[in-house]
Amino acid sequence: MKGIGILAAEWFITGLIVYAGLSGKQILFINGPRSAVITLGAIGFAMCMIMPTIGKFISNAPAHPLTIMGYIFGTIALLTTAAQIFKWKIPILYDPKIALLVVAGCIVVKSIIGRFAPLIVK
Repeated sequence: MKGIGILAAEWFITGLIVYAGLSGKQILFINGPRSAVITLGAIGFAMCMIMPTIGKFISNAPAHPLTIMGYIFGTIALLTTAAQIFKWKIPILYDPKIALLVVAGCIVVKSIIGRFAPLIVK
């Protein structure tokens, strides 16, 4: 499995931000679940832009089931982050604690999907 170090770092940072959001303590600029969701969303979007696997998935296999799963989980993370930024009253995503867990889950799933790139991209 390639990129296990990046995977471990992603999960570690995601876990730290989730802990910071749910603990109720102010850690750096994260002082609650809403700010943790926004931070995690921004970091997740940045990781998607700089990681080489995303572009390879889309250009080589745009209709592959793993690529489609990546689209779906990315859209869920984007919608959840936007709901917290703009305070949209979307039923489940309006609660910052649930939104934090949703974004963290999407990041974990997308990072696992990204590890399958060598199987698809030749």
